[in-house]
Amino acid sequence: MKKIFDTPVTTIIRDSLLFLVFFSLITGFIEATYTFGLLGTDIPPEVVYVLFLFSPFLLLLAPRILDSRGFRVITGGLALVSWAISLPLDTRWRMLATGVGCGCFLLYLACHVRQSSRSAAEHGAALGFGVLLSILLRSLHSGNLLLNEGWSLVLGAAIAVLALSLLLGSRARTEQPDTAAAKIGFPRSLGLCLGLFSVLILVYFAFTSPTVIARWGEVSDATVTAVQAVALAVFLGAWLGVPGFHGRLSPVALLAWNVLFILALALTLLLRQPRFSVTAVYPLYAADPDLVVRIAFWTMLVLHPVIYTDFALLAGALHSARPSPRKLAVGFGLSAVFLLLLALGQIFTTVYDYIPVIGPWFRDRFWLVIVFPAVIAALSLLLVKRDAYVKNQKSSFQPGWLVAGAIVAGASILLAGLSAARPMPAPKGDVLRVLTYNIQQGYGKNGEKNFKKQLEVIRQLDPDVIGLQETDTARIAGGNSDIVRYFADGLALYSYYGPTPVSGTFGVALLSRYPIRNPRTFFMPSRGEQTACIEADVAVGDTLVRVLVTHLDNDGALAQQRLVIDRASRGAAGPALVIAVGDFNFKASTEQYRQTTDVLDDSWVTAEVRLVEPGAPDPAGRIDHIFVSRNTRVLRSRYIPKGPSDHPGILAELAW
Repeated sequence: MKKIFDTPVTTIIRDSLLFLVFFSLITGFIEATYTFGLLGTDIPPEVVYVLFLFSPFLLLLAPRILDSRGFRVITGGLALVSWAISLPLDTRWRMLATGVGCGCFLLYLACHVRQSSRSAAEHGAALGFGVLLSILLRSLHSGNLLLNEGWSLVLGAAIAVLALSLLLGSRARTEQPDTAAAKIGFPRSLGLCLGLFSVLILVYFAFTSPTVIARWGEVSDATVTAVQAVALAVFLGAWLGVPGFHGRLSPVALLAWNVLFILALALTLLLRQPRFSVTAVYPLYAADPDLVVRIAFWTMLVLHPVIYTDFALLAGALHSARPSPRKLAVGFGLSAVFLLLLALGQIFTTVYDYIPVIGPWFRDRFWLVIVFPAVIAALSLLLVKRDAYVKNQKSSFQPGWLVAGAIVAGASILLAGLSAARPMPAPKGDVLRVLTYNIQQGYGKNGEKNFKKQLEVIRQLDPDVIGLQETDTARIAGGNSDIVRYFADGLALYSYYGPTPVSGTFGVALLSRYPIRNPRTFFMPSRGEQTACIEADVAVGDTLVRVLVTHLDNDGALAQQRLVIDRASRGAAGPALVIAVGDFNFKASTEQYRQTTDVLDDSWVTAEVRLVEPGAPDPAGRIDHIFVSRNTRVLRSRYIPKGPSDHPGILAELAW
């Protein structure tokens, strides 16, 4: 029976499931940690949970335990159980469970790399299949991982049970330490560990979630899913199924592959990064992706499987070099610190204004935080001995791996296509329903993820045009989720997500029952967090309605609002109706409000009927507004309770 559990097929299945679980754990852990910072300014006591990431340092207390099969099974099993338990928990308890799970997985990985005598190729293949499975699961939920509801919990439990069964039935093929090999120096051991973790970081930051990459290039999620999944499936089929494939990857060839990938990745991000810190010309419009950006983008996506090759060689080299348990423990521990620092760095590229001293340095450097681990992974290959490139070659063609990859990739593409929004022709009517809603990045005021409840609120209101704020998406701070796509798919609406995550800007989005024409994003001068505004035309029948969606900074800066007023004034000369919605962060008693209402009407004030729903705050203190063209007839305006978000919503019904 143990032979069944130790075949290459079952080993790769087991390890791919464990990698899938790890990426879900680290995604949930960093997201939950960020959520506590999102909801308050004080550092919560739960921040101590980040120490779970430093679990490899515990191995210094009993370094020889790294050679224990029992310890490997226990830590791997605890990681799986922690993940399964975390799925239905609230944010506070999920942070604890995922933290424990991450710490256990890092201990497991250290044991696994040291003990496993499998082909290095299988390490890379397991990571690749784990990513392919992540793409598949995200295709089930419009770019989001398993949600804490219904059949998602059943599927999560089934994955954990299967992986745990394979883990318990496995038999590690341990090797006794080679005294000569154990003389590897600490710098080389640390370099290999950092390279290994750099691949994991890069995969976590981007490649487990096609929606992240889609938002970089402003390309449809379904298209990115198709290209990424096919590229990965073809690579895995060749990597495992074609005899001598990785033997042909000489150090020079692999270096060239890495350099091309890194250049394409850097260009994809650098050319999309607005230079806020060196420009004083506002409004600064986001540049549309040009030919160079598109070539770099697709090149990066097609070449990205090189990172799984890097992982395979680094894992194999680390196993073969046999560093002492203490060196491996310190190498993994310092690499875990590296992981945490880069995760914080990526978050700082958006929230730099809230981080004293060091925060501003991260402004305009989103590209660097992504490219840096790719460079470290490539440089660490210099520590891999040449003979590692030709070890453990397959002797015969094995098409089953290509078939397996093709099945998972095909299912991902099918699900991504089926879940994509298919807007129906909008019914003709004489009322245009407009909603503005700050969704607090998908969280309620109690800190719980509220995607589904927010979707239900919007569905019940049945708006025609929706302006959303705090829709930050495709970032690790939000679990690499795509709230806008989730809403658009669930409501069958057209959508436009404003600033790309590369800009480090808090998100705004426009959803519409009617086609969205000529959408553009412009940025405004910002003393602190960067702000942006969407400007687009919505085609209501044969008429264009100009719509602006924005979220001003915490003071509702007058300089920012003047740009919105200017764009609204220009729109008033063209379309029959101009609508400006958003979280403006200013009240009716301010100069910003006065200057705005010199040009536009406040739909709440001019509404023929005003409804304040039970539980809604006093509308006199409202900072969310819907402004409309002069003399627009507003039939009704509704002020909606905070409920699933920390902001109330406003719905205006305009005569059309």
